[in-house]
Amino acid sequence: MTTPALDDRSSEVLKSLIQAHVETGEPVGSESLSRLLSRPLSSATVRTIMAELERLGLLDHPHTSAGRVPTDDGYRYYVDSLMGKPPLQARDAAAIRSGMRREGSPQEVIENACHLLSLLSRNVAFVLAPDIAQTSLRQIDFVRLPAPRVLVVIVGQSGLITHKVVEVEEDLSAEDLRECANYLNAHFAGLRLSEVRGRLMALMQEEKALYDSLLKKVLSVSGPAFASEGQGSVYLDGASNILEKAEFEDRAKMHLLFKTFEEKGRLVRILNACLSDEGVRILIGRENPEPEFRDTSLVAASYPIDGESRWGVGVVGSTRMEYARVVALVDHVAREISRALQELRA
Repeated sequence: MTTPALDDRSSEVLKSLIQAHVETGEPVGSESLSRLLSRPLSSATVRTIMAELERLGLLDHPHTSAGRVPTDDGYRYYVDSLMGKPPLQARDAAAIRSGMRREGSPQEVIENACHLLSLLSRNVAFVLAPDIAQTSLRQIDFVRLPAPRVLVVIVGQSGLITHKVVEVEEDLSAEDLRECANYLNAHFAGLRLSEVRGRLMALMQEEKALYDSLLKKVLSVSGPAFASEGQGSVYLDGASNILEKAEFEDRAKMHLLFKTFEEKGRLVRILNACLSDEGVRILIGRENPEPEFRDTSLVAASYPIDGESRWGVGVVGSTRMEYARVVALVDHVAREISRALQELRA
């Protein structure tokens, strides 16, 4: 159902009710709400407006209370039509400025930023790194392990390091592996791994691959090294924050939600689907595609790092969320992560 535009009085009542409910977690009655409004309205008038907002599906009326609470549609109307573009609060800007780590490894920067966002938002925070196949190659190294295994160390342009152990058919010496790494670094640095894989597959079709000893070795180790895993990686912090929310007292729902947090591959797919190329995206309650997330809201932003795609940062929490503040936090932390990782590369 498309909600018609509300008049000024109804908009103020809905906005004030949502802000009061977010702060207290309790249903909001007409008498207390009338005292919060900037315009003089009697509690009877407020009650009439609230009844109309309930008829429109923006408010709900819990059976045990005379007050109202926002519905998912009510929060959506607030986010789209009443919230505006939220500025970052001065105290949050100061906390990010003092707490954001700009040295160490890229992994340490990301983990610190994720923890900081969780701390400030008091929700679950995540940072999503892209599928390795979409990462641009800065450097690759191979380390010989007991045959037939080889450790592959891939450094992306952002500085993130990926380790994977693969099995190769040919028994390659440490010197062989060093020569293979040198070849790949010399010919393919700067390309996405998916492009590297494509070019290597093309080389396999060429006749010279049958006669070039080094190229044969490169192809034998590159096949498993560049096999696509089809997903990125996720950093998660603050899952225990959900335990503090009264909305999550249902132990069965909590169990399913925490199980999803632990299934990193599935979680990556869910979060990837929630990212947008148009800045911050907000999914509220049942708008979330996964059943386990339909009692939560998700605020996510994608951000670029030298053209690499599908980086994301965000927050998962109760639908009773400080949307304006969380949106500003997510947007700012996303930009700071991007800036910090690019500074590490300089």
